Amino acid sequence: MMQSEGEETSTRSLIAGVGMKQVVSPHGRYMQITSDNPLRTLNSSPWGGGFGHHRVLMNRQVDKSYNETDPLVEMEAFIVREGLKPQDTAGMLTAAWVNDVGFSELAWPLAEEHGVQSVDAVNVDESLRIGAWVTVGLGNKARAGAILPAASLYPGTINTIVVIEGSLTDAAMVNAVITATEAKAAALQSLNITVNGQIATGTTTDAVLIAATGRGTTFRYAGTATTLGYLIGRTVHEAILASGQLYKLEMSKRDWLNSQG
Repeated sequence: MMQSEGEETSTRSLIAGVGMKQVVSPHGRYMQITSDNPLRTLNSSPWGGGFGHHRVLMNRQVDKSYNETDPLVEMEAFIVREGLKPQDTAGMLTAAWVNDVGFSELAWPLAEEHGVQSVDAVNVDESLRIGAWVTVGLGNKARAGAILPAASLYPGTINTIVVIEGSLTDAAMVNAVITATEAKAAALQSLNITVNGQIATGTTTDAVLIAATGRGTTFRYAGTATTLGYLIGRTVHEAILASGQLYKLEMSKRDWLNSQG
């Protein structure tokens, strides 16, 4: 169901003080994850890019024809118009439909998992929580290493945001990006998304944002052999499956309507 202009829908996370809302304002549509306290972030998108601290994580929907000469200036103006503080906001752009976001959340220890080996021990009185929000569009799907035309480079279509209840070293933050990216490639394989007969690994302009609360356990690693990496992999994989299936359903509806016209 599409939202009307000015409408908001919101959900809370298992992570204390963190929530997500879908916003449709006169200036555009976006998904907004907010935190009561600043999150330590590592963002591959230019606005709030690299390492930083932010209270707002924005995934903004734009048209495929979006081609601003200075997207940072335009993004700052958009954030200000929305009544947000640019310095508190890490932003991403996507041509995907942000209302079709996939969401997955897990807490450790898992009731159904008892034999998972972990490099990072988590005390029984400390619950590791991970939330992943992903928007998927596959109009410019790609396979890393393949030759692509320059025309494929338009606003990102698989944007991944992972929020972690914990404190991560710089190395662990980078490791988390790797694990999230591996999970994305695995999810596209599960969805059987192909490019020229080979499994796609992403789209031409994907982005990843990792955010940590800084509370609780400190993690030095986030690879797939760790508890943290295991949960990142599972949540990102499930979120991409959910959003990818919504994307496929929407495209099927559009193809059917076009066939009737």
